[in-house]
Amino acid sequence: GERKAEETQAPALVLVSSTTMLLQTRAHHARIGAAYGRGSLRARAAAATSSGRRSGTGPSCVVCLAERRQGGSGSVVVNEGATILVAGATGGVGQILTKKLVDRGFTVKALSRSKEKSVEVLGTASNLEHLEGDIIEKHTLASVLEDVSAVCCCTGTTAFPTLRWLGNNDPEKNSYVGTKNLVEVAVEEGKKRGKDLSRFVFVSSAGVKRYDQGPPYSILNAFGVLVAKEKAEDFIMASGIPYTIVRPGRLTDAPYTSYDLNTLIKGESGTRKEVNLSLDEELDGETSRAAVAESCLQSLLHDFMADTVFSIESIVGEGPDTDQTEWIKRFQTLNA
Repeated sequence: GERKAEETQAPALVLVSSTTMLLQTRAHHARIGAAYGRGSLRARAAAATSSGRRSGTGPSCVVCLAERRQGGSGSVVVNEGATILVAGATGGVGQILTKKLVDRGFTVKALSRSKEKSVEVLGTASNLEHLEGDIIEKHTLASVLEDVSAVCCCTGTTAFPTLRWLGNNDPEKNSYVGTKNLVEVAVEEGKKRGKDLSRFVFVSSAGVKRYDQGPPYSILNAFGVLVAKEKAEDFIMASGIPYTIVRPGRLTDAPYTSYDLNTLIKGESGTRKEVNLSLDEELDGETSRAAVAESCLQSLLHDFMADTVFSIESIVGEGPDTDQTEWIKRFQTLNA
C-alpha cells in the first residue's frame, strides 16, 4: 500500500551520479575481492584443468566444483518437479522463463510486486503459485524461499530515468540492493536447512565489465545500471551459493516490458535463433528474451554450469530451441 501511494504521488526522481557509483563499486571490490579472487573465469578454469581437479559430468566446468565454495553443501542440479522461485516473474524474461518451467513440470513460485498482475499475465496452473513481494523491501521476502530449490532472478528496471524508477526502483536499488536482499534471504534459508540452495541464477547484462571503456556501455551506464549489475554479480559470487550468471545483449522479442529502442520498434530476432556463448564479457549482439530464458532453465539441469558466468547473443541459425542435448553442445563451446 505504501509503495503504491508513493507511485501515485510521483515524487521527483533522484538521479544518482554514475561517478559516485563507480567509486563505490571499486571500494566494494576491494572489500570482497579476496573472497573469490579477481582472476578471469577462463584463467581459473585453466588453473583447475592444469591441476587435474574436475568435477561433474558433461563439459568441463568453468570453475572446478571441488573448489567452488567454502563449506557449501547440497546438490547443484535442479531436477524436474523441484520448486523454483522466479523473481521478476512479470517482466519480459521472467514471463517466458516462468511459463517454460511450468510447462516442463517444475513447481514455480512467481514473485512480483503485484499478485493481480502476475495472475493476469501468467495465468493459473496447479504447479504455479503467485507471490507478492518486493525485493527492495527485504521484510517482504521472509517466507518466499520455503521449500525452494533454486532462484532465478530476472528483475530489472530501466537504465535511464522513467516512471519505473518511482518508489525507489532505480538501478542501484533494483539491480543491486534488491538482488543483495534476495541472496541474503537465500543464504539464511540455506542455514536453516543445513544445505545451500541448488542454484541462484541471475540475469545480468552485457557491458558490466566495459562501462569505463567508452560508448555504447558508458552511455548505458550513465545512471549506474551496469555498476549496479556488476555489484550484484560480485555479491552473488561471494555468497557461497552455487550460481549461474547470464549476460545478454539488448533484448529482443515479446513480451516488450522495457523502455528501450527495441520496445519502441518491436525488435525481433527473426532468423537469429542460434545462440553464441562466451566466457568473456565481449559480446555486443542482441539477444532474444526466449533464448535468455531457455539458457537459464538449461543451466539449472547441469552441475557443470554451476559457478559459471557467460555472455549470450542471438545469431542467424536454427538454434537449440528447447533441446537439452543441443544446449549441452553449446555449453561445451565455453571451454573449447
